Amino acid sequence: MHEEYRNDYKTARKFAGMTQERWAEAIGCSVESVRSYETGTRIPGDEVVVSMCEISGHAALAYWHLRNKSPLAADVLPEVNRVPLPQAVCHLLRAMGDFAADHGSLISLAEDGKISENEAAEWQGIKKRLDEVVKAAIEVKVAEGGV
Repeated sequence: MHEEYRNDYKTARKFAGMTQERWAEAIGCSVESVRSYETGTRIPGDEVVVSMCEISGHAALAYWHLRNKSPLAADVLPEVNRVPLPQAVCHLLRAMGDFAADHGSLISLAEDGKISENEAAEWQGIKKRLDEVVKAAIEVKVAEGGV
């Protein structure tokens, strides 16, 4: 488990301003469990993470938990950078601007309901720019200072 990932549980607890003992009581588990989450020896269940998010107000924890708990999630959810909110917003606006240039091409490609061999390279480029928009949008949601 990445050190940054296990520290997300600790960050949520500290964000809530709680000791490990008080946190354990609030999320309904033992102090030993809290310690094991924060040291990376155990991964909490989803229901525990939901409680952590609700109590701490640190909603980004849910994304990092899902992203890192399963190889499948890591394949589906983009890896995003932890950046300050202003930087994340700038990245999103740039990515949206890049994708906006694709609107006409996207309509042309979608008109007949299929992507031909001649359109495949253009389609791959559009999907790549769309992935950047999705990644940038998630960066905004989990940005430092945007908790």
